[in-house]
Amino acid sequence: MVSHLLSQLPALPRPVQLLRLPVMVIPGAVHSHGLAFILNKVLTETLDHNELGFLDGRILQISVSDLGLDYRLTLRNGRLSAAASHSQPDVRFGGLLKEFMLLALNKEDPDTLFFQRRLQLEGDTELGLEIKNFLFTLDEKILPWPVRQAATRVVQLLA
Repeated sequence: MVSHLLSQLPALPRPVQLLRLPVMVIPGAVHSHGLAFILNKVLTETLDHNELGFLDGRILQISVSDLGLDYRLTLRNGRLSAAASHSQPDVRFGGLLKEFMLLALNKEDPDTLFFQRRLQLEGDTELGLEIKNFLFTLDEKILPWPVRQAATRVVQLLA
């Protein structure tokens, strides 16, 4: 009887569905500006040493398919900034939130994610490889501790 009653309850939403709710409320252009702001803070030293010079004037598109997010970033005057949402990207990285989180936490090697097709690369292959190689050099400690903890929890929820 209890199992019959439980089977009548609606299914709980998956964690990605819950994460998608706030994303849908925020206008798309705000997402790219927010990501650029965060990356400029996290990558200050990297940007000061022009380690992202290869992105100058180029447009990187990051598509997080399960959240419906589409970021467009470029490098201007030594800082990352949002590119127009309709701008043609030079390179596109696409995948699920979990894969991007694993990459950010340095829990998965970028090559593994690409070779297993868990992350996709389209467009200017040379630029894509420069970005991938840059990501490979990042230390997981570049993220502040509270961000690492939150990201780790998100990965656990998505597992």
